Formats: sequence, structure tokens, C-alpha cells
Amino acid sequence: MKTATRPQAVVLTTWETPIYRAGLADPDTPDGGARAREVIGKLRDLILDAEGRDNDAHTFGVIGAQKSSMDILKWDHPAVAWLREQIRTAVSAMTRDVLEERAPEVEDTYGVIAEAWAVVYRSGGSHRLHTHHDSIYSGTIYIECGGVSAASGNLQMFDPRPAAIARGVTPGVLSIEPRPGLLVAFPSWLPHSVQATQHTDGLRICIAFNASYDRTGGKL
Repeated sequence: MKTATRPQAVVLTTWETPIYRAGLADPDTPDGGARAREVIGKLRDLILDAEGRDNDAHTFGVIGAQKSSMDILKWDHPAVAWLREQIRTAVSAMTRDVLEERAPEVEDTYGVIAEAWAVVYRSGGSHRLHTHHDSIYSGTIYIECGGVSAASGNLQMFDPRPAAIARGVTPGVLSIEPRPGLLVAFPSWLPHSVQATQHTDGLRICIAFNASYDRTGGKL
């Protein structure tokens, strides 16, 4: 007698969100993070030097902070060339994770375009919940982290599925504690915010960026 068996259930792994993290100044990097720390120091000086002269700076979306104009990647300086290289690496890693075997075709066909801006947070500075439009990936690299601790100044990422949040079937908020040299990248549609910092002196400085693939062969 032939016994019928049910087919095994197909389990789909969906709605995963890739998040890229690279500790560029960490001690376990090939040079112990020395090169990254040197470049980060130069980026800090460039940002603070330009802050008072930036006519396009604004405070949209932030509290107790100021955003620079979005032309940092056009600055002619070796530290900015290093920054562009780190963004290219993050974009490539994200693309290969998402597209897998199709990634080389996309990378060979399209160029990468990007824009970046500095955010300087002072005492209590924070950023409201938001997403980024008109880009594929977004991210940030931390330059200085005054006032950041396990409970303040963290980058917070939220489950983008309203129904999952309403039903309580979500792990909740992913909180990432910044440190100098940490680069974080994620899909631009992912909702995120920045907790208020808690300090009376020192600064929290980061460089945020958006990146996309360009059909006209743009190059980062």
C-alpha cells in the first residue's frame, strides 16, 4: 500500500535588511586603524574649518545640530579621496549581498554616484526619524563621538513594516553605538533616527551619504 506524504513546508526568508558595518579605525584592522585615524582627524579639521563659511548649511530634521552643504565628495583633498573609496567599498558589499550572482553585471554596467554632507551635533543634538529618497543606499561614517554612550547618541534603525510593529512581531529597534571610524550603510528606505547626545563639551561629528547606480556611467 502506497502511503501519501505531505511535501515539506517551504520556508521563505523574506524582508531581510542588509546593514553594512566596517570599523575602519578598529585595532584589528591590518594597520591597527592608524591610517583611518589619521584621515578621520583631517576630515574633522576640514569639516570644522568649512562650517563657518558654509552658506548652504541647514538644520532641517536635526535638533541641536547643523548639516553642511552636500558637496563634501567634491572637495579636493586626499582625505576625501579616501572617503570616496570607503563609500565605494560599502556600496559594492551591499550590492553583492542583495543581488548575489547578478552583482558583477550591475557593477560592470552602471557607475556609482554619491553625495555626502557633514552633521555636527552639539550638546543634546539629535535627528528625527526619517528615510532617504532618490538613492539606493545611505550611510554614515563617524568622525568624533563626544557624548555617545550605550544609552545616548546612538543610530537607531526601525522595522519598516507597520503591520509587524502593530502586531508586535518585530525584534524592535536596532541601536548602533557610534565610534570614530565606524562606517554604517543600509538601504535608503530604512527608517532611522539619532538619539540625543548627552554631553556638555566635545562634539559628535559624522559624514552622511547617499549612493546610487547611474545609467550614464557616473563615477564616484
